[in-house]
Amino acid sequence: MSTLLNQVYQSGQQIRIDRLRDAAHEELVRALQQKLCNLGLLDPRISGDRATPFGPIRPDDGKSGPETRTGIRAFRWRTRQSQDDPTLGPSFFKHLAESEPDVLFPMQLLPAQPDTQQAVFAKRILRYMKKKGYWIARSPHCFNIVYVEGVDADGRPNTDLFNKWNDRRIVIRLLPNGQPEMLVNDMATTEPGKFYTLNPFRPEGVARIAFGQYKAWRFGYHKGVQPALVQRDNVRLHRDGNRNTFRDNADYIDVGYGFGINQHSTRFDFVPAYVNRFSAGCLVGRRYNYHLSFLHIVRHDFRFIHNPNYLFITTVINGDKLMEEEPV
Repeated sequence: MSTLLNQVYQSGQQIRIDRLRDAAHEELVRALQQKLCNLGLLDPRISGDRATPFGPIRPDDGKSGPETRTGIRAFRWRTRQSQDDPTLGPSFFKHLAESEPDVLFPMQLLPAQPDTQQAVFAKRILRYMKKKGYWIARSPHCFNIVYVEGVDADGRPNTDLFNKWNDRRIVIRLLPNGQPEMLVNDMATTEPGKFYTLNPFRPEGVARIAFGQYKAWRFGYHKGVQPALVQRDNVRLHRDGNRNTFRDNADYIDVGYGFGINQHSTRFDFVPAYVNRFSAGCLVGRRYNYHLSFLHIVRHDFRFIHNPNYLFITTVINGDKLMEEEPV
């Protein structure tokens, strides 16, 4: 694919960005998308099914849309080119073809002095994501939303008791030098509470999101009232039909986009001791004010700023597996 980018550079072509939508440029757009995706600047296509956990499946589809244009802007920012130039010229294609992710946007993933405990935890998450093949946003202006199940604020495993707030809602960005910065690390749940486990909406059982990486959430309102990231694309669920409060082989696996698996919170001026009715399978932050702070932070994501309809990527990780592969 980089060969095609080099060919365009060597030809001296000037291509208007708005003409990338033409069918004649589909192969070039595919090459451009693959490179931007590898650089950590363009979200991949993410999918899965009942048999396959969700994760990245390809860089993109060869169709130039808002996210591709945002990726181009992010690359131009990093390489100090004009973000407002309506054309892509030889200089752009030359820089793009020659850029390597670990040079353009390095990632410091190994513990080092004087790392804080939060930095060590963030690095462990990113190392795990890389090993699993999950996509990582590398630009310092883009954020990685991650939920880790069954760990405390320092990344150490807890007892993960049913109906308790024992998971973490995390936002990580990479600074220009590659050092990860943890912008959010808050109490949350990735699992349904007691009420809906015993009184599910569906006969197959209450929803429990499957571990994996998804691109499925957009800014909106939970139940039409609370600011939230609301589900607008497919996710994969376990249905806890036997009500044993675990993911197991007996669960019915459900895939769809209309489940209302939102990223929301509890209630203003109230910090509940138990999950109970606050989750029927959603990704829920325990503290409402912290939830508003979480939303405020992710609103500053470069991809959202340039595309209000942007679908956020979120990764859901099993804390036990994280600890097995990356001990503290």
